Amino acid sequence: MAPLQPWHDFFLLTGTAAATLLGLVFVAGSIAATIPNEKLGDASNRAIWVLPIVYAFIRVLAVSAVGLIPAESPRTFGGFLALFAILDLGRMVWVTRGMVRAQRTGLEQQTLGDWFWYVIYPCAATTSLGVTGAVLVASGPLLAATLAIGLIAHLVIGVHNAWELTEWLATRT
Repeated sequence: MAPLQPWHDFFLLTGTAAATLLGLVFVAGSIAATIPNEKLGDASNRAIWVLPIVYAFIRVLAVSAVGLIPAESPRTFGGFLALFAILDLGRMVWVTRGMVRAQRTGLEQQTLGDWFWYVIYPCAATTSLGVTGAVLVASGPLLAATLAIGLIAHLVIGVHNAWELTEWLATRT
């Protein structure tokens, strides 16, 4: 894919970082499995906080991997970005509903920061990827900076949320 060829090293770097960080999340999950469930809450409550971290890294890994496919057309890559953004925004509705449910039932008290890091920032980063995809599908120019910002933002969000999860788990042991 000629328009993304100059971005080969960027995709390689972000994809590798995402894969490595995803592996570390699984290590943390293995450690968390030793903590009794009554200290962590039910499975749906845990999923609200863990799955967005996993999806942040999977998102970057998938976009980076697809961006490295040599014979792919810009429209195909754009279609992938747009479809992925739509599905991801739908998943964020699930996260929002779960956070509201947890707040109402008193399971977890969210801060304004939780809402920014789990809903608002991911929506903005995903929107940047979706806009890039929509422009490519419409045969427009590659919005390389918008694509890069979206991917880097998802990495930063994933790292931040993983750190917060680690701190949260440390208080439960």
